[in-house]
Amino acid sequence: MIETAAVFLSLVLLVAALLLPRHRRHLLWGCFLLLALLTMSLGRHLLQDDFYYAYVWLYSAPDLDPYLKLASLWGGEQGTLLFFSLLMSGLCLLLDRYPGWSGPAAILLALPFVIGLAIWSPFEMTTAAQFAHAPWQGMNAHLTKFWMAIHPPLIFMTYLLLLAPAGAAAEMLITGRGPWKEIALRYSRWAWVILTAGMVSGMWWAYEDYFYGQIWHWDPVQTASFVVWCFLTAYLHGLRGYHAGGAHARSLPFLCLLTAASAIGSMLVTRNGELVSSHRYLGQTSVLLLAIISGTLLLGACVALFLSFRRRLDSPLRMSEGRLMIQVAIWGFVMIGAVGCYFLAEAYLRALMQLPKDKPPVFFALIANVSSSDLVHLLKEGARRWTVDNFGVNQVLIPVIYIVAIFGGHRFLPVSGFRRRLMISGLAIGISFLLAEYIQPLEAFYDGTGVTSGATRRNFYLLDLLLGAVGYFTIASLLYALPIGVSRGKEKAWYSYLAPVGLIHSGVMLALFAGLCATILDSNIIRKVTFPAAYNSPIGISDHLSIQISPPVEHFAAASGFREETEIRLLLGGRNRLVARGQTLYQDSRKPLMSDIGPIRQYCEAVDYRFARLSRAGAQDRKSHMLNPFIYRGIFYDLQLWLPAVSYPAPGDAEQQYNIVIKKFPLMSLLWSGLVLSLLAGLYYAIFARRKSR
Repeated sequence: MIETAAVFLSLVLLVAALLLPRHRRHLLWGCFLLLALLTMSLGRHLLQDDFYYAYVWLYSAPDLDPYLKLASLWGGEQGTLLFFSLLMSGLCLLLDRYPGWSGPAAILLALPFVIGLAIWSPFEMTTAAQFAHAPWQGMNAHLTKFWMAIHPPLIFMTYLLLLAPAGAAAEMLITGRGPWKEIALRYSRWAWVILTAGMVSGMWWAYEDYFYGQIWHWDPVQTASFVVWCFLTAYLHGLRGYHAGGAHARSLPFLCLLTAASAIGSMLVTRNGELVSSHRYLGQTSVLLLAIISGTLLLGACVALFLSFRRRLDSPLRMSEGRLMIQVAIWGFVMIGAVGCYFLAEAYLRALMQLPKDKPPVFFALIANVSSSDLVHLLKEGARRWTVDNFGVNQVLIPVIYIVAIFGGHRFLPVSGFRRRLMISGLAIGISFLLAEYIQPLEAFYDGTGVTSGATRRNFYLLDLLLGAVGYFTIASLLYALPIGVSRGKEKAWYSYLAPVGLIHSGVMLALFAGLCATILDSNIIRKVTFPAAYNSPIGISDHLSIQISPPVEHFAAASGFREETEIRLLLGGRNRLVARGQTLYQDSRKPLMSDIGPIRQYCEAVDYRFARLSRAGAQDRKSHMLNPFIYRGIFYDLQLWLPAVSYPAPGDAEQQYNIVIKKFPLMSLLWSGLVLSLLAGLYYAIFARRKSR
């Protein structure tokens, strides 16, 4: 086929660009244009429902919205390779104008992806066996959301930007020359903004998705992305003060290479089936390829660091208070990223060696009493590959974040005189211990019913301790962002650097603390409801709130199967004042609806996405239902309402009792506010930095 031949031709052009530097730019343009045409061709096949292409048959369906059909481009392994190859070829063009190793290194990094594209082509034809099975398979129900068009490309663009400075970083380490600082400043700031936006969009998506229902739960792919974010944040803190022969001469280029290796490692985790993750692509075609790329980058970073010791550096600068604070920030974030790496490695080794966790799932004993022996066996096997220990991660991370917050608050505090700042920092430490020992203000959010409550008390003291440090850090960074003490003629420094940097840090710290509170201090309330008697009648869910549930309305769509919508109304106070209105939705791939699976399994599926995915994967009715929560977003907390995905009785039918699960997440508004603040300030700073470089 022409398209397959074009894939191989793009590979030839890329190899020729590496070997023929005099004609490199023209060859790179040819490769980029070919890959762009191939991407547009695959997009056209997706839009036109050309199911004789196996990739279209696997990931698209006739009644998908056009934007979702185009989003199928990165919905599978082969399409992702094409999309990333296109981005990498464009990166090669951008870096070719820099002298030194930048351009050739970009080509070397692009080659494995184009080779993978030639091996696993998205232009293979659909087999007769596939057509005999179904006219099309269609997109996974989890992916049929708006965020499918936003979240994956943001992550891929970030990883592309993180690979950009790799060649220049190795050159700087070994020779002490090259444009690494310029490239890192240009690309890494944007990488931080885009990666943060990608993680925020993923958090929002997970919060609304029926197999997650939580902003964060240390899923392996979430953990891997967080590691990348930490390493990137670490070396960004030192970039402005970097000197090739002095400050951070070895550490920052090495961290840059480490971040690039972790970015490819994050893609590897996505495709690795050893860990239980809801992000994994079908199949593991490029696992070895990605492992080779990531391992080569890591090995190259270590070799470059070793060779860097052959060259002499300038005399080290005297350690000042400001430089000490920067060092704490850099290595504090490196340590946080290392914590994520440790727990990922531990989970992976346990899965590889088939070593069970020390503790079984919280509700495993309940499941064993109400499930078949086959499902129990499947759950036991899954427990050996259970995801990262979120309790352990929180317990290790909170002290590290506390130290970073205290030192950061000390650094940002706009008070002259070291002794004064030291006294204020000591006061902040004393207040934080006072909060943890005696006041314990976060107890108001804890009722002992949350999913993580079994280990919450283990983290409770530390969380109260962190509250004081976060308060100190936030106040100091906000004061830093205000035009306090800005002398005449220094206004430009304030609006171009001081203000956005202060707002970025305060937003990140607020979001980090609120996210910890939301995932540790969450709570679950169970209400037993009898239908059809409860339709349109107030059902109390707290002292002040009640809900009304309307009888379900049935719909049917050819691609997604059966749908049933139930209107939810949230009421406040004795007068039943309407606060919010929404719908909960679930899908079923066949009629009639599945039978009742029992109240205990209903509850477990609502509160733990891993059990829901694992139990459905082993059942005969797998892919049989989709349950979305109704979400009320309040100022101090969010409520999620989960109705079981079962066949509800119609008015006049025999009565049946069901469990309704109400989840409560505190401080969610503070989480989103902090993230939006840091993103807007980061975007402003990245734009200003680009103008300044021009």
